[in-house]
Amino acid sequence: MAHILFIDDDPLTLETLSRAVELLGHHPHVAASGQEAINLASDQKLDLIFVDMSLPDTEGDQMIATLRSREATQQVPMFILSASPAIDAVERAERAGAQAYLNKPIRLQTLLEIINQYAPG
Repeated sequence: MAHILFIDDDPLTLETLSRAVELLGHHPHVAASGQEAINLASDQKLDLIFVDMSLPDTEGDQMIATLRSREATQQVPMFILSASPAIDAVERAERAGAQAYLNKPIRLQTLLEIINQYAPG
């Protein structure tokens, strides 16, 4: 069972992704801000992290860079989620260390494929 963190300021997105992950047999964790995510990531062993590109207190690429600088989350696969795929945002996400830039809403099949590839346990 993978532990998957979703960082997004939209409650509906967090609820939808959490339920999908639970249905797939994994354990979701949610954070509505960058600071909440940092606190949660310090307390949990995470297998995957999905970050919204626009958060109330930071940008997704900055959030990934911050998580990459911490020993506990340095090696965790991370993905940016965004409703508006701007070319510069995709490049910023890649520079920060995101595995991929995914369009919202993410399809259940895509989520399943990512979990199977990056957290097959």
